[in-house]
Amino acid sequence: MFCLCLISSFTVCMTNCPTVIVTVGLPARGKTYISKKLTRYLNWIGVPTKVFNVGQYRRECLKIYKSFEFFQPDNEEGLKIRRQCATTALNDVRQYLSVEGGQVAVFDATNTTRERRATIMKFAEQNGFKVFFVESVCEDPDVIAENIVQVKLDSPDYIHTNSEEAIEDFMKRIKCYESSYQPLDETLDKDLSYIKVIDVGRRYLVNRVLDHIQSRIVYYLMNIHITPRSIYLSRHGESDLNIKGRIGGDSGLSDRGKEYAMHLRKFIQEQHIKDLKVWTSQMKRTIQTAECLGVPYEQWKALNEIDAGVCEEMMYEEIQEHFPLEFALRDQDKYRYRYPKGESYEDLVQRLEPVIMELERQENVLVICHQAVMRCLLAYFLDKTAAELPYLKCPLHTVLKLTPVAYGCKVESMYLGVDSVNTHRDRPTVCTNLTYKTIVLFCCFFIFYFQIPKLATPCFVEKCYLTFFFTKKTLNERVFPDFDFR
Repeated sequence: MFCLCLISSFTVCMTNCPTVIVTVGLPARGKTYISKKLTRYLNWIGVPTKVFNVGQYRRECLKIYKSFEFFQPDNEEGLKIRRQCATTALNDVRQYLSVEGGQVAVFDATNTTRERRATIMKFAEQNGFKVFFVESVCEDPDVIAENIVQVKLDSPDYIHTNSEEAIEDFMKRIKCYESSYQPLDETLDKDLSYIKVIDVGRRYLVNRVLDHIQSRIVYYLMNIHITPRSIYLSRHGESDLNIKGRIGGDSGLSDRGKEYAMHLRKFIQEQHIKDLKVWTSQMKRTIQTAECLGVPYEQWKALNEIDAGVCEEMMYEEIQEHFPLEFALRDQDKYRYRYPKGESYEDLVQRLEPVIMELERQENVLVICHQAVMRCLLAYFLDKTAAELPYLKCPLHTVLKLTPVAYGCKVESMYLGVDSVNTHRDRPTVCTNLTYKTIVLFCCFFIFYFQIPKLATPCFVEKCYLTFFFTKKTLNERVFPDFDFR
């Protein structure tokens, strides 16, 4: 049942209607940092999200930036261009949410006046979108200066300007906004949905959260921080089942796996990492790897390897032989494919969300995990798509050091010099072939599995037809879209 709220005489806003996240705040307050990070998180959990940065629209329109004078309140030409860019961006927001299937659009701009915010609210009402404001307030001069140095000096606006001149110009640009800045107010804006992030997360003010998406946004923003840190990702040492080419299971380390654990200990000691925390799964091979480090570690059930269900401890060749349809379906959509009685990568991402939240809260952490788990974590930090995620290369006996930077993450890969098997399976270029005989066998299995006690019932023929129809439909749509099974 949908909860409906009338927005105007022409539009109806449903519970699950698209959301426009609107940033608010003076320049150099971390709005774009929040926008990009929030977009990365929402896309990772499966909510189609896109950033619309008005500053980028302005750069495409102007091509050449001259000085802060463009942003002065009495610059009529500059004001006209900025309004035009904002309008163009909003039109693209409409296209993305109404036509392209987007669920969340982040409108990244200063939006410092109530007049501008009212225009956005009117736009949302006319199109049946919800609006959630994210305001970043910071008065700490050191934080502002650091943000300018780290981010703004690399902006296309200052590509041909020396550092001192760029900082001076940007500080004057901030002054152009300060005189007209109208922060979100608890009384005047009590009917708006928003979160106010104060002094980079020291305090928060949350008002009128209306739905699940907005609550997820608030929860996420209250967990992130900007403290410099590094996250180290490593798979367990090579296991006995790795050597045999079998997936899943809960085997211990091979001799080379134990050797890697000792090399990992030496590597961590040489890094001199301050207050390092070590996390493992609850499976033998990660625990045995961590035991060799000689430091306390914490076990997470959420870090356990993807559950392969009936395919646990099988080789890929055996899966292809015994479950050819499953093998083909997995090749067709590896991210969403769920092993029978097991999990999919999509399931794994949902399971790992609490781990991501805690990683965002922590500082230096070493995560000793598994191939599928490491792919999911890496996809979050590197902003990889669902199609790319299952094929990210996460080799054994290699440490990945992730260091968050301004708008992304720096990655360093360090091989620790211990040989191991290669467990990576490349994306297939051609879908696995299934014969007509396989289809018939699958139909028979399906029918007998569900109908053995009732084979003589009148609905048996109908069941056969529906089963075969379903199988044809599955094969046509998910495995062989260009071939018609008749």
